[in-house]
Amino acid sequence: MISAIFFSVYIIYVVLLSILVPSLYLIPVWLITGLIAAGLFLVIFLYTNFIWLSRVSPLNKLKNYIARSLAFFVNVFVLRIRIDVQGKENIPKTGRLTTYANHKSNIDPAPILQLMNRPTTFTPKSEVMSYPFIGKYLRYIGAFVIDRANDRNTAKNLVQAIKLAKEGMNTLIFPEGGIKSREDEQMVQMRPGAYKIVTKAKTDILIISMKNMTRLPYNWPWKKTRVKIKIHPVIKYEDIKDLSTAELAKLVFDKVNADFE
Repeated sequence: MISAIFFSVYIIYVVLLSILVPSLYLIPVWLITGLIAAGLFLVIFLYTNFIWLSRVSPLNKLKNYIARSLAFFVNVFVLRIRIDVQGKENIPKTGRLTTYANHKSNIDPAPILQLMNRPTTFTPKSEVMSYPFIGKYLRYIGAFVIDRANDRNTAKNLVQAIKLAKEGMNTLIFPEGGIKSREDEQMVQMRPGAYKIVTKAKTDILIISMKNMTRLPYNWPWKKTRVKIKIHPVIKYEDIKDLSTAELAKLVFDKVNADFE
């Protein structure tokens, strides 16, 4: 959807100006400025949708379709990421779910969101919420904000995240608590606190191993980055309900890193 809108506007812009100002010398100008025009139109379109869709639940199907469509556009046409996925059939379309993955880039959520066939949100740091457009987008999809300077705010946000999880929201969490190493592909740290949604909302767990996101800064923009994503079979809550958060952290840590051995 997002890609279709962008390229439709781009083509219309270039064709119209080529007809209105018929000069071969100006065609390269229309081709370049067309990208800017299509980009501006897309920003206005998304912002307009943010206004009216912000009034509906983060679980709204149209809202999440737009989010996945935007992720696809960013991955393919902006970041030039090609995703090789294994185990996509393991993503459950319904039910309570929390997803965990290794974290090596600020762009990590985008490839995963593209693959999700259900409402999915994230756990950004509070500083990210002040970024133009990004902060509004994260609020739009019901993000669980981690405020490291204010435990009370984090606890309040956790209550809302648990409520959404019980209603079927899938929360994508990077349990290392930030990017600890941009060179090592493996998960390098365990944070038991990242598993509170699982224990409080009684969700199943989906584990994802990502490879080659560390190559993105070296490849972009001239070379495509081939990102490999393995989606492991779902772990049912009934099978882990007696585990502590530390034991859950160890379970996810071992599952993710097994693919790098």
